Amino acid sequence: MQKTDELVLASVGNRFLANLIDYFLINIATMLIAYGVGIPIFNLDFQYLNSHPEALSELYTQLLMVLVPTSFFYRFFQESSRYQATLGKRILKLRVVKTTGEPLSYKDAFIRNAVKEISGYFYMVYVYGLFSRFHQCIHDVAARTYVVDNV
Repeated sequence: MQKTDELVLASVGNRFLANLIDYFLINIATMLIAYGVGIPIFNLDFQYLNSHPEALSELYTQLLMVLVPTSFFYRFFQESSRYQATLGKRILKLRVVKTTGEPLSYKDAFIRNAVKEISGYFYMVYVYGLFSRFHQCIHDVAARTYVVDNV
């Protein structure tokens, strides 16, 4: 465990790149899971979907029902692990810690990622991180966490 005065906060740019990597991986997993449970994502009839908005709405709802838990559990299990980071964060040598410098407990990871999933659909939470003194987004504030460089 590092002391809080030794923590080096991750830059907003590195956090953004880590999230892009994670979203890419989450979307691949979501598509595979969706296909596995019978959601017809690889043989869509776009002409039919364009003429039947209720079918498009149903497809969107089905994909969200796979995407949200996939995203939550992807982040939850990795950030509460010994690595303290998702694959995207690990590639960029970042990790998530409590504001005290300690690793996240399951409870901390649950709060952080539940708030992230709920608030992530309102993109202003990320803008908040640009102006936060400690580069914290809403989910970091809620769970009392920092994303730091893994030094």
